[in-house]
Amino acid sequence: MNSSMRRKSIYLLLLCIGYTSSVFSQRRLKNQPKYDTQGLHFGFSIGMNYSNFNINTYDLVLIPGFYGVRTEVNPGYAINIVSDLRLNDNFSLRFLPGYATTTRFLYFDVDDPFSGERTELLREVESSYMEAPFEVKFRGDRIDNYRWYLLGGFKYTFDLASKEDVEDDEFFKIAKADYGYELGIGIDFYFEYFKFSPQLRATFGLKDLLVEDGTVMVTGIRSIRTRAIMINLTFE
Repeated sequence: MNSSMRRKSIYLLLLCIGYTSSVFSQRRLKNQPKYDTQGLHFGFSIGMNYSNFNINTYDLVLIPGFYGVRTEVNPGYAINIVSDLRLNDNFSLRFLPGYATTTRFLYFDVDDPFSGERTELLREVESSYMEAPFEVKFRGDRIDNYRWYLLGGFKYTFDLASKEDVEDDEFFKIAKADYGYELGIGIDFYFEYFKFSPQLRATFGLKDLLVEDGTVMVTGIRSIRTRAIMINLTFE
């Protein structure tokens, strides 16, 4: 190898080392290093939900004409406003008012009230929720430009599309108001101008939503409560 080629090889090697060092330096450089020292943050969240019912039935042997019920879910969406109040370096208190919608299909295996024959009756339950979640966020230590976190809190919802007060046997009725608790996990990614946080959360309703209306659909049901899985993308 002549001296000219040697110089070119050394230059190329130094260039590669310099580029690699620059890349790792950029990875170690923290975006918005003082972000988590600020007392109050705002943002918004958009997401997809899979909201279903946890249905508890009576002993079907004791309920003549009722043989079971199954559910199907159409994915819905949710939009929330985020308010985050810093408590200390690891904890914050959050309020996320918003709107969510979902549709569930209930298939009742029952005796038809008119013909007396065993059949499967479909009831569609559409919900449009105004929701008010309060939660505590626990954040792990920040590593470069990301940070793991856990969520836990209470959520109250009001269903604008509920048929609770409608006197029509063609509808399966659920209560308008609901409440329960939420658990979640996610990662904060710090970018130059904003923070991006994908998260997975689960909702467990505590209130029995069943509305007793004397129809064949509710005869075998002891209780019905909300269960939901949500995938959210938060920008702050």
